[in-house]
Amino acid sequence: MISIKKSVLWSSLAAMLLAAAVLVTPASAQDANIRSVTFYTVKPDRIGDFQAEIKAYNAILAKAGSDRYSTMWVSLTGDHEYARAQMYTKWADLDASIDNDPKLKDQAADLARASLRIIECTSSWRRDIEVVNPDLSLPDTGVDMPKMIRVLVTQVRPDKYHEYLDLQKNVILPAVTKGAPKFYNFAEKRFGEPGPEFVSVIGFNNWADLDDTIGAEKGLGKDGYQTLVNQVRALIVQSDYIIYRYQPDSSYLPAPTPPPAAAPPAAK
Repeated sequence: MISIKKSVLWSSLAAMLLAAAVLVTPASAQDANIRSVTFYTVKPDRIGDFQAEIKAYNAILAKAGSDRYSTMWVSLTGDHEYARAQMYTKWADLDASIDNDPKLKDQAADLARASLRIIECTSSWRRDIEVVNPDLSLPDTGVDMPKMIRVLVTQVRPDKYHEYLDLQKNVILPAVTKGAPKFYNFAEKRFGEPGPEFVSVIGFNNWADLDDTIGAEKGLGKDGYQTLVNQVRALIVQSDYIIYRYQPDSSYLPAPTPPPAAAPPAAK
């Protein structure tokens, strides 16, 4: 985490909140593959305030009819942090701000004040930008958001980059597919990393799902999975698992599409 003085944090993070907030994203963003994730370390005595201010910020966006959708997650393992994620279809979308968004012209001042209140609840933050590889991910089915996700961050040896991708394509993805997860995608981090780094996200419902195993382990079985682990170890520098829980009340998503009206009964 990078601690930043509030005077600097205000100008940087306010812009970030406006331009980027999924780890998992709604079906409406399934064609986008650039993922921006902002991680917040919240002061322990300000968690309730942080959650309330995020809701207030999202309410302003909703009132304006903004399409700056995002999801919020909270870590259940590792450092306690919140992750706010948003997807983009092209890099130019990251240049967008309230200054050139006609939908937010009348809400600019309110958004700025809400951003400042959010910042005051945090002690540090960082931003990751990743590119999801659709060929190494499972299609987004548009079903309900998973309640929990397991995020695997893997730093790969530079000389083993292509071997790792081949393993992902030919072994890991087929095994994950066989395990029929609720959600799965595979992305590569961009900018600022010391070497190739990949992020695998798999969705599930609760801790009890881990009793039956998930992901490649479920698809390969115990012995097959151990063989895979040995193969991966030869290609990587390190890897870390983190569990997050979805925060629906702090997320901003499009309204669900109502089901089609039932056809009238046929005339007798």
